[in-house]
Parts: sequence; C-alpha cells; structure tokens
Amino acid sequence: MVSFQPHLWVVFLTGVILGASAVETFLAAVYEHAVILTGPIPKLVSPEEALNLMNRNLDILEEAIKTAAEKGARIIVTSEDGIYGWVFTRETLYPYLEDIPDPEVNWIPCNDPERFGFNPVQKRLSCMAKNYGIYVVANMGDKKPCNSSDPKCPRDGRYQYNTNVVYDSEGKFLARYHKYNLFASEIHFNFAKEPQFVNFNTSFGKFGVFTCADMLNFREPAISLVEKFKVDTILFPTAWLNTLPLLSAVQYYSAWAMGMRVNILAANIHKPSLDITGSGIFTPNGPKVYHFDMESQNGKLLVAEIETRPRLSPTYPPPFNWSLYASGLQHLSPQSPVFHNNIYFDNFTFTELSQEAGNYTVCQKNLCCYLNYSMAEKQQDEVYALGVFDGLHVIEGEYYLQICTLLKCNSIDLKSCGQRVDTAATKFNFFSLSGSFNTNYVFPEVLLSGTQLAPGEFKVLPDGRMIIYKDMAMASSSSLQHAFIFILLGSVRTLALDKYTAAVFEHAVILPESTVKPVSPEEALKLMNQNMDILEDAIQKAAKQGAHIIVTPEDGIYGFFFTRETIYPYLEDIPDPQVNWIPCTDPERFGPAPVQKRLSCLARDNSIYVVANMGDKKNCNYIDPKCPRDGRYQYNTNVVFDSEGKLVARYHKFNLFKGEQQFDFPKEPELATFDTAFGKFGLFTCFDILFHDPAVTLITQLSVDTILFPTAWMNVLPHLTAIEFHSAWAMGMRANVLAANTHNPTYNMTGSGIYTPSRSEAYHYDAESMNGHLLVAEIYSHPSRFPTPLPTVNWSSYATTVDGFHEDPTFSGFIFHDDFTLCTLGKEADNLTVCQKSLCCHLSYRMMKQEEGELYVLGAFDGLHE
Repeated sequence: MVSFQPHLWVVFLTGVILGASAVETFLAAVYEHAVILTGPIPKLVSPEEALNLMNRNLDILEEAIKTAAEKGARIIVTSEDGIYGWVFTRETLYPYLEDIPDPEVNWIPCNDPERFGFNPVQKRLSCMAKNYGIYVVANMGDKKPCNSSDPKCPRDGRYQYNTNVVYDSEGKFLARYHKYNLFASEIHFNFAKEPQFVNFNTSFGKFGVFTCADMLNFREPAISLVEKFKVDTILFPTAWLNTLPLLSAVQYYSAWAMGMRVNILAANIHKPSLDITGSGIFTPNGPKVYHFDMESQNGKLLVAEIETRPRLSPTYPPPFNWSLYASGLQHLSPQSPVFHNNIYFDNFTFTELSQEAGNYTVCQKNLCCYLNYSMAEKQQDEVYALGVFDGLHVIEGEYYLQICTLLKCNSIDLKSCGQRVDTAATKFNFFSLSGSFNTNYVFPEVLLSGTQLAPGEFKVLPDGRMIIYKDMAMASSSSLQHAFIFILLGSVRTLALDKYTAAVFEHAVILPESTVKPVSPEEALKLMNQNMDILEDAIQKAAKQGAHIIVTPEDGIYGFFFTRETIYPYLEDIPDPQVNWIPCTDPERFGPAPVQKRLSCLARDNSIYVVANMGDKKNCNYIDPKCPRDGRYQYNTNVVFDSEGKLVARYHKFNLFKGEQQFDFPKEPELATFDTAFGKFGLFTCFDILFHDPAVTLITQLSVDTILFPTAWMNVLPHLTAIEFHSAWAMGMRANVLAANTHNPTYNMTGSGIYTPSRSEAYHYDAESMNGHLLVAEIYSHPSRFPTPLPTVNWSSYATTVDGFHEDPTFSGFIFHDDFTLCTLGKEADNLTVCQKSLCCHLSYRMMKQEEGELYVLGAFDGLHE
C-alpha cells in the first residue's frame, strides 16, 4: 500500500497539468467606429468620390488596427457599415462595391491587388493585416453580376451583398460572409440565397462570422455555427440601434454569449445621435470589457484577454435546463391585476409589483414567469412590473419570442411600463426570475442605471433560475429573453419551436333562412357577424389555452347550398397576400372588407394565427375567354391571418364538390404555403384531400409540416368518415393535419381533429349534439424529424413476399359506387387473400370471439372512382 501512494500522486499531478494546458488565452480587440457618412440623403457619386470617403474611414480604422496590434491583439473586429455608412439606395451604393471572390482562390490582395479586378479596399485591408501582423475583420459591399438565366436576378443585373471579410496576419483573404438576415431598412442589399456557415480555424481557436440582425433570434446561421460547427468565438460586426428596455446592444450581446456559452467579439458603429453605440468582448461567464457611451462623439478601441477554447475551461458554465425550476412550481396568483402594454410592437402581459417583497406569476399562452423578490426599499416614485410575452415577432424580421422580464416603468402610470428608462434608484436584496420556457435558447441579462451591465452581480442556476444575490441598483430591465428564429427556411429563418399548440373548432354554423333568393349586403353581413361572434369566442378560448394557431371550418361564416347569384352578397375581394396588408389597421385599402377586417382583428387582438374560409370575388371581362357571363370569378377561399393580423396566405379551392356550383374552379392548382417559427404550413380545402394536387404536392415537393384543412365533410360510411380519412391521410402522408369540420348532424357533418403521423392527438365526432366543439393539443412542429425521424414506409414490400394465402369464394359488392371484390371471414382465425386486377390484399387475423349475427369481409378495389 505504501509503495502505491506515490504512483497515485504522480497520476494526480499529471491530470492537473494536462487539464491546465488545454486552456489557452489570446488578446482580442474590437473597435467602435464613429463612421464618416456620405451625407443625410442618398447621393450618386463617382467611383473616385466613393473611394475617397472609404479611404477616410480606412485611415481611422488603420490607426485602431495598428494600436491593437501594438497592444498584442491577435485579431480585431471592426463595425458593420464602418467603411462607407448606410445612407444609400440600391443605385447610390453601387460605386462603393467591389467584387469579392470566394476565399478558396488563395489570394493575398496586398501582394496581387489586380488579380480579380480593381479592388482598392480589399488591398488596403489585406495590407493592414499583413503590415501589423494581426487578423482583420471588416464589413464592406460585394457585387455579383447575373443575367436572365437566373430567374431571381435583380433587374439591374447584379446582386449586392452586405459582406464580412477576414484577412489573416499574412494578409491572406481567409473568409467571406454574405449577411443572411437583412434588417428592414437594408433595401440596397440582396438577401443571400441560403445561410452561409462561415468558420475558420486558427492557432487560437475556431471562429464563426455573422452580422448584426443575424443575432436577432434567427437560427441560421448563428445558432448552427455554435451548435453544429462548434465555434469558440463569434466575430460580430454590427450597426446596432439601441432599443430599450430589452434590446440595448451590450445587454443583448452579453446575454447571447452567456445563453449560447460562446465568446463574442462585437464591434458596433458609434453614432449617439442615432442611439447607435455599444461594443464589447463577451464570454460565457460575462463581459470582459464593453463600451456604451451616449455622450462622446469619438470611437473606442477595446482589448481584452479571453480563453481560446472556452468549452475546455474549468469555469465553463454547465448546460441550463431553463424550465426545470419553473415546472415544479405551483401557479402563484398575482397580487395585482394584469394589464397589457407593447414593447417594440409586442403585446406583453404585465402585473405590478405593489409590495416591497413577494411572489408573483404572470402568464401568456404557454409561458408563465415566476418572480420571488425582496426590495431594500420601495421608492414611491418608481413602479416595477413583471411582464411576459409568448408570440411571433414580425417587425424587422419574423421570429418567435418567449420573454420574462422585470422592468422599471417610465413613470408611476402603468401605461408607461415598457417605455424607455435609463436610470433607477430602487435596490433589491434578493431576486429570482424563472419561466416555463419550451426552448433551450434563453438569454439572461441584468441592466443597471445608465445602461450598464452587471457582471458578477447575478448568476443563472442549472435549473433555469436567474438570481441576484447582493444589493444592486436596477435599471430598465432584468430580463430572461428567448428568441426562435430561421425562418425560413425555405426558408424558416426563426429560432424554431420544437412543439406548438394547435386548435381546431368544429362550428355549428348558423345557416341563412334561404339560399334561393338573394339578400342585401347588410343582411348578408348580419348573418356572417352572427357566425363570427361564435368563432370569436372559440378563438379567444383557444388563445387563452396557449394555442398558436386555430383552424375554423369550410363554409363556417355563411353556410352552404347557395346559387351563384345568392352567394354574391357574402363575397369580398381578397387580395394577394404579397400586398403586405393588415386589414385590422387599414380595412378600406382594397374596398369594403368587413369580414377580413374582423378576422384580422381577432388574430391580432388574441395574438394567434387564424385560418378561416370565406368567399372571394374577382372581376373579369370579355378579354378573358373563360370569364363567366356575370363578369366575375367566385372562389371558395381559405385565408390565414398571422398573430399581428397580417394576411399571410390565400387559397382558392381547386377540387370543387359537385354541389358547389356557386363557385368557379381556379385556372390551376395553387400551392399555398407559409413559414412560421413553429413549422411550415400548407393549405387546402375539403374535397382537395381526395386528389393529388395540391394536397400531395404540398407534402412531397414543398415539404410542409402541417396541413390546415377547413372542411364541410359529409360522412359516408364505411370508408369516408371524416375522422377516419383525415387521420389515415396524416399517417400515410407523414404530416400533421389540423382538420376543422362544420357541425351539422342533420347532414351527417361532424368530425374534426388534430392529427399527427403517429396518432390522433385530439378528435371530435358527435352526431347527437347540435353544439360546436373546440379542440386544443400540443404537437411537434416538424413531425418528419421529431421526436425521431420517421421511417419511409414501403407499402408493397411485405405483400410482394407473400405467395398468396388461400382464396375463399369471392363476390362483388358496391361501396360508394365502386365495385369491390369481397370474400367472407368465415373462421375465427385465418389467412386470406383477395385480388382485383393488379392489387392483391393479404390478411392474417384472429378474432377473440366471433359474434353471431356479425359478418366481416376482406375487400379489394383497383380502379377509377367516378
């Protein structure tokens, strides 16, 4: 035993040394640049004038790069728009652009500047990197010519990209990134065709590159660079306009670094007059150095030492289970009423902190936020509120957010909660904030008076609680902020939800007294409002249960059995969704549209996607050879309004049922889809499900996750009951189906449900009651991938190996006008085969008990249904 102890001691020391050697550091630099702008308005200049302005900015950048190198920095990040500014149109930007090649060309512009044309900016950046022996990250404009062979080529024959470039310490061109998530005002640039996952290795870590709005809760490329490509440090040129209380620059960068557990080198523009400032060097454990200055007009260089590979550090934070603590809490009733205010156009639910200490809960949809706190002293002139938001943010981009925030209101008036605040005097002895988040991407931060961060003043526990453990003066917000983005794919660009809550409403529609004689528009609207009153109640209930989307039935607003003439007063002109229209706020833009206005307002007021069915009218004349005699097309139409009330989809039913003579067939099938933070959706209606187009094409070619399916389905046993067929279609096509049927048992109309590829999450079939019914269920956003990828079914694989069980005598029988070949199950257990044309059906079965008086048959049909 004695001789063994020294051996253990040596092994122990070796382990410690190896662990320590894996953690290395390097000096990083960022420069917040007070960019020299082109002027207050866009102006077309010559290439020489453009280069003159860019060289003036490059002179300033060179001085910062030189100083950083002298301090020992290995890499420096400069600002987005830092070479020429941002006051441009597409045309006036052009003289500032260069053709930036693919980095695989192995090019040092400083040594060979003319290799790819005239590139003075690339040459100068390369020479700065080479001359000072430092990696240089800069932002500039790239131009790429295109022509008519590219269907997406802009009219001016070129793509213009907001571009980050990286040069190594030898001046070699190392990386190029085209910004994927452009901000709303960047109309002078083109979106990159697909997200680029730009990363590169160095002796001091692996780096990834993206720009400004890319960080705003979009999955691609930001999240994937960290999770899939395992970068250590993000290089982040930005031109970030501070938006308090939740989106100040240093606050958000620091929170993102902590939430994603990665280093960030963030270089912002410095323009205090436009609220643009805030740069820093951030790590998973908090900021190393940062700068936020609304007073000075000068740029600022920041240099700090950070770990090369933070994941290998003994101080690397553990993964957080953001909902673990909250999931074990009982609902704590708020001690004051809730109220609603907007923060950056998002409608938050708040409750006031009326006491010096307490426990509060506030909820919205699926998210509940829990606060336990104690103030050192409650200031009489300061009001704090606990707020929650769970919804789709659709202003400068589209991404899903879940936010818990404690913030100081601008005044003692509760209507000011959510407005900008810069200072605070209240101190907290203790503070614990948590939420029932359904995502792993939660970004924590505390902001103090003067928009200052609070490094070391708070921490996040592995169970998802953010706690403050010493007295501190709080500023405008302490927020756990959660963003789902990308929205897009095809493009989902949001930081996507893995699950969402869906709702369908089976509506007992109020029918017109007569569909034979026309009514006035006023009478038609009165009936439609009666039905929408019922739909409104269902939509409100669904939203309160956390539903993100609700589907209502076909014919649910006015009924059925119309003639072409009698349906007309119920129709509205429904525009193409590309017009970017919110009927709730601009109802008369396309003429009277009271139904669209009300549906839009229902979606907006309840923060829920609303899917409804109504009638569209489109005028035509003799120039169109297919124009109906009455000079208009009339379409059975599905509409979708997003949670802000915006019209995002319109679908004209392609496969009309034989009784729908009041409507026209569209000229071709419409493939209506739209993307959200909780999946890609496709639309069709009732009878469409029995045909290839558009139904099958939406799944097989456009890869939608969920079908939105308003229907007025008349049940026909044995094969065409609503819940039977809709559930089977979801399983066979491996997609979610949200099916909302009309409820009218008199006409055999009932049967709605929320169906997934694996099972029916909720369904309703009631041939007795005359009342409608709301269904709500949580389902996976991307059923083909979650919870595990679905295998492809080879429907004939087994049958082709069966030689054929014995065939009992067959007979013919008609099912819904189709001539089936049938055979009787004459025994309690058997193997049977029955064939018709090319189809053979094989059955192995065992009955527990064969009831007297009941007969079962095996049937096959292989033919055209007419």
